[in-house]
Amino acid sequence: VPIYIISSVAEELLAFTNIIPEWLCKQRQEKLFSGEPLFAHVKLIKERKIHVFPAVHSVELLTNWQEPCVVFCPHWSLRLGPVVHLLRYWCSDPNSLLILEGGDDANLAILPFKPMAMKVLQCSFLSGISLQKVQPLLKALQPKLLLFPKDLRCKIQISEANTIIHYSENETLCMPSSKESTEIDIATDLASQFHWKTLKQETVTRLDGELFMDQGKHRLLSGFRQADSKQHRPLLHWGSPDLKRLLTELSKMGITGTLKKNMDSAESKNAAGIIDIDDPEKALIDVRETGTVIITADENLASRIFKAIDIVLDGI
Repeated sequence: VPIYIISSVAEELLAFTNIIPEWLCKQRQEKLFSGEPLFAHVKLIKERKIHVFPAVHSVELLTNWQEPCVVFCPHWSLRLGPVVHLLRYWCSDPNSLLILEGGDDANLAILPFKPMAMKVLQCSFLSGISLQKVQPLLKALQPKLLLFPKDLRCKIQISEANTIIHYSENETLCMPSSKESTEIDIATDLASQFHWKTLKQETVTRLDGELFMDQGKHRLLSGFRQADSKQHRPLLHWGSPDLKRLLTELSKMGITGTLKKNMDSAESKNAAGIIDIDDPEKALIDVRETGTVIITADENLASRIFKAIDIVLDGI
């Protein structure tokens, strides 16, 4: 009888069973040194008796599906995940068996699937460690952050963790991040489009894609492909435009103007000032230390002036 484990995190969790052997009993540690599997599931996976799949609609699962079978899958509430599809498929079969964690209200859990012919069994799957082993474990691990039940803090004194957050059942907690920055996986085609520029001693680039987050991992994938990224003007500029250079660029475009007001100083190369445009249409360019304003009734002229400023300034 094949055993199927359907979960998006099952493969990763099963891999963890082999990375910390020092916390295992001596018998299992001896298996490690002799090259034997630490747990029975490793052997069963190699013998293809246990099959691990990320989703119920996986192509590999559909092609390998056999009945009768044993399936482990979330969610314990029977309201989401692969279990919903499987229960709708098996609920009318009296030869099927549903095993639930003890303590949950089974009648409430199976309510959406009634009338139900399949058998239901509740079992207790005890896990965890005793309070006597908590103190030595924390002393050895020296955790930076510890989550501890509120109802147990009066039974044990904890001083090994830098930060202790107590929680109770059905309580939502805000967890501090252990990283100052977040890692992100960027698609290869996007990574090939990097054009680095320096902004205030920081190296930056501009990317256009779709950001996804799944299982705590961030991914940036290609979105709708645009005709030519070079044709799209920068979304961010920095610095103040050099007024003389700006007049030169405007002149190349057939736009004439004069520097009407100039508050130049010996300390500032890019001084604040006002450029008065008189041809082909009236316009005003107000350049200040905090920003540059283009004033004109002609949208086409405003676009050309912006293009000239874009050439003068750095941007991404």
